[in-house]
Amino acid sequence: MYAFQQALRALRGNWIASVSTITTMTLSLTILATFSLVSLNLNRFLDELQGELEVAAYLTADANSELLLQEVRTWSEVQAVSLISPDDALSDLVTRFDYLEDTSQLIPNPLPPTLILQLADPAQTPFIGQRLRQLPGVTDIEDGSDAVDTFLAINEALTVGGAILIVVLLASALFAIVNSIRAAITARKEEIEVMRLVGATRGFIRAPFLIEGLLLGLISALVALGLTIPTYGFAVTRLTEQLLFIPFVRDVGLVAQVALLLAALAVLVGLVGSAISVAQYLREDL
Repeated sequence: MYAFQQALRALRGNWIASVSTITTMTLSLTILATFSLVSLNLNRFLDELQGELEVAAYLTADANSELLLQEVRTWSEVQAVSLISPDDALSDLVTRFDYLEDTSQLIPNPLPPTLILQLADPAQTPFIGQRLRQLPGVTDIEDGSDAVDTFLAINEALTVGGAILIVVLLASALFAIVNSIRAAITARKEEIEVMRLVGATRGFIRAPFLIEGLLLGLISALVALGLTIPTYGFAVTRLTEQLLFIPFVRDVGLVAQVALLLAALAVLVGLVGSAISVAQYLREDL
């Protein structure tokens, strides 16, 4: 209780530094939370698009379709494969474009038998395309390689950009915490010297500052989440009405998980920042 009371006293006594630190951390955490939620939705969208990517292998009329189907099913990279007959392909085409119905009755069916493959890993698309071209009876391949490359590039950019953003924002928050705790230590310099003289342990001296850093991180996280989560819910509600094809993340559990991780990260940064400040001031090794 003594350490907690001292931490609260320090927050009130150095309120300018505390408000400045909370503002800096709140801004960093808000950006980080926003990026996390946007990234979560974009990854969900990319996962669904990748799940819909298919490799189509067009066969000659005299190809042994069933034999080829059985062969492709044995490939470990293939998650699912189906054989589309020319009649089924034409029926599907007419269903989607009903103006072709009259035309389809006037000319022979030009569509070839087709193998439709779904891959477990879209990155394997070029490799599977090469294997299909080597099969007898395969005349052409439509594998969506450009789309796969685009999705992989987006995922890679998100990973690299996210890592850089996290490092920059956490460094900014850590710097703010270090400066705030250092100001608190300077303000209590004489009191710390008196505690040392009367035999106070290092842990006793450090505890109020560690709790202060923890409180700064926790308050910043609560403010950031208080701004981000309601705004996210409002934005998703409005955008869902306009962008029906995008599977926005509305799972309360996932959003809560992001919020908890962010709060834990803020508390950790607060503790680490305060520990660095105290160690530097008291010339202790971390």
